[in-house]
Amino acid sequence: MRKVRIEKLTENMVLAKPIMYNGQVLLREGCQRIDKYKERLEEYGIMQVYIEDKISKGIEENKVISEQLQDECKEDVKEVIENITQNKAVDMAKLKTGIGNIVDRVLTNNNTLVNLFSLKVFDEYIFQHSVNVAVISIMIGKKLNYKKKRLIKLGLGAILHDVGKLAIPAEILKKPSSLTAKEYKIIKTHPEEGYKQFEGRFDISPVARIPILQHHERVDGSGYPEELKGEDIHEFGRVVAIADVFDALTSDRCYRQAWSVKKTVDFIKEQASKEFDDQIVDKLLSFISIYPNGEIVKLDDGSQAIVVEQTEDAYRPKVRIFKDKDGNKLNNFKEIDLSLENNIEIV
Repeated sequence: MRKVRIEKLTENMVLAKPIMYNGQVLLREGCQRIDKYKERLEEYGIMQVYIEDKISKGIEENKVISEQLQDECKEDVKEVIENITQNKAVDMAKLKTGIGNIVDRVLTNNNTLVNLFSLKVFDEYIFQHSVNVAVISIMIGKKLNYKKKRLIKLGLGAILHDVGKLAIPAEILKKPSSLTAKEYKIIKTHPEEGYKQFEGRFDISPVARIPILQHHERVDGSGYPEELKGEDIHEFGRVVAIADVFDALTSDRCYRQAWSVKKTVDFIKEQASKEFDDQIVDKLLSFISIYPNGEIVKLDDGSQAIVVEQTEDAYRPKVRIFKDKDGNKLNNFKEIDLSLENNIEIV
């Protein structure tokens, strides 16, 4: 299995995972000739899909949580947000149960490195993003040795971190071009708007509300809404800030293509001690697959390979070479463990 951008789909590729949109199945697993659906998928904003072909045979995702649990939590947060919008009763207990299930899964996941891209399902960005940020935040919290109750509070604040965007006009949120100064000023109101939504209204711990207010604060004081610095920002706020940026940059948006995990990690490392807490950055980097299973990479001798499996070195996975240095397809693929081959680099 591997992910492919829709413009690179070919007639011999078979769909490895169903394509969902708004809870409905657009294309089922095993669908053939998916290249015929390129334009339709693009209309839905679906820019990448998982496929199965000869070079990716037998490659599996290193999952954090199951797709079923992911979908359940996405529906829970969707229900909360829609009920807030319509001034209906909000069932926070249901959302807390979902967060508790994520925490249980993360606490029992003993994989050294995980593929965070496996969280992507390419639909309903705002709800999926909320779940992804919660999962990443909880995984960071695990590395910070949080106990289960604290992880649930962190996860609840993380999954609700963008609730203030309910107050932002859709034409600004989905604008494909650069925002004006006035529009950006409006965007910057969403942390406070979200924080107010839960002020004395719902059954949510005060500490769980903090990431809603502080996820855009930066340790160098360049963030908003209060321009807090360093440890004046609650640790929950510093955790969710990094999780939010990681997931946002690795997601396709209307105004830009998703960044690779490697590019995103390089950016976050560059901003450690500037925008982000460097100790929390280290915790994030301790469990990320820099080159996720199924990703196509180029080696320094010019050959092309696909990532097969993770090793203890996030930068040196096991790969399957399928093209030689001249770009010729190989009939017999060669697998090598880069952690044991110090003379070969991914470029």
